[in-house]
Amino acid sequence: MKMKYTNNLSKTTMDKNLLRIWALVCMLCFTVQCNSPTDSNKKGQNIQGGVPVRVGPEGHSSSFSYYNTCPESPDGSKVAYVVFDSIPKEERSEKVSGKLWVCEKDLTRLRKVVGLNAMLVHNGGNVQWVDDTTIAYQDDSVRMVSLDGIPLTKPVAGKLGHEPFNQKILYSAVSEESGYDTIFEMDKTGEITALANVMDFKGVARHFGDENFKDVSEWAISHPQYSPDGEKIAFRLDVGPALELYKHLVTIDRSVGNIHYFGPKPMHFLWYDNESFIGHDHQVEDGTPNDKTLKRWDLEGTFLETLADKGNHSSISPDRKLFASESWYQEIPIVLKVYQHGQMEAFWQDTVSLDKHTTWHLAFHTNPSFSRDGKRLYYNKCISPGKVQTYMVELPNVPALGNSGS
Repeated sequence: MKMKYTNNLSKTTMDKNLLRIWALVCMLCFTVQCNSPTDSNKKGQNIQGGVPVRVGPEGHSSSFSYYNTCPESPDGSKVAYVVFDSIPKEERSEKVSGKLWVCEKDLTRLRKVVGLNAMLVHNGGNVQWVDDTTIAYQDDSVRMVSLDGIPLTKPVAGKLGHEPFNQKILYSAVSEESGYDTIFEMDKTGEITALANVMDFKGVARHFGDENFKDVSEWAISHPQYSPDGEKIAFRLDVGPALELYKHLVTIDRSVGNIHYFGPKPMHFLWYDNESFIGHDHQVEDGTPNDKTLKRWDLEGTFLETLADKGNHSSISPDRKLFASESWYQEIPIVLKVYQHGQMEAFWQDTVSLDKHTTWHLAFHTNPSFSRDGKRLYYNKCISPGKVQTYMVELPNVPALGNSGS
């Protein structure tokens, strides 16, 4: 059963903050000005087709969000990313503070939105646009803010999911009511709905269970994603030891029901349409080789087609004609490639890292994502050991959406 409660900042609290906010306007403006980098991006950069261009400030490490979570606002006018105050030195578990930045699509007007508390560098604060004026992210909590940096909801504990739908976000957390890991949905007013918890998915044991499965109460949910129409939710369900074999892909209708058990997940799964997934096949038992190529399956894991060559973190263009992905884990050099639908040869590529420690051990992953119009690709690039920056490229010879065949 769905449960709803509100988590918005009360009107009284907001009223009390008004005078304080008004009194700090000049100071805030001064702070933003001081935090604006002295950088060539402020005047824009020469963007040429096929040529990678740095997005974030030159002197700092920066990162985009999850793979395939578009950093552009829904109207395509702005780009959001995280600038880190420092980076981990030895382990990916080390947390660092940072700032949420926004710039125009032409890379001008870089400005700070809000400071971020200590967080993992992996997935760049999971930054995602809720609408054209609202951004959700995760530092030590899941939060939503306006472009002025004003909190819109109270912070909540949890793991933020992938891209929002209809001004709502998904996250997973242990419910205070049930004590089980749960999928939650929250809108920008702070209303939270508990959609389902691990007990709803205990049936997976009947399909794939073995003696290494943990007790259901210990199962964990992560990476919830809306289907393109918002009617279904896919997520990762961890049911056993910390091995890929025990990380399952499960789908539910948003209304809670009609559960599909895919089985052990493909690497970095994504919705292709409302009835199928894509991902890199490293363990799917579908009668085809586990060769790490990018494939598509239906909700029960039936193989449908091969889309691109071997890869890892992937992204899919809005029209489903282009796919981007980088080298498999631990490989060096790490090369990001873009493919046309069904092609094994890339039509564009960029070497994005020569440093295994920074990219793989510290988890500064490439995390590609297409623009809203499908003509641009955003990604993280390790330019030297210990320094990763946000980049983009206007892909050459990419037609407007809907104007070309597959």
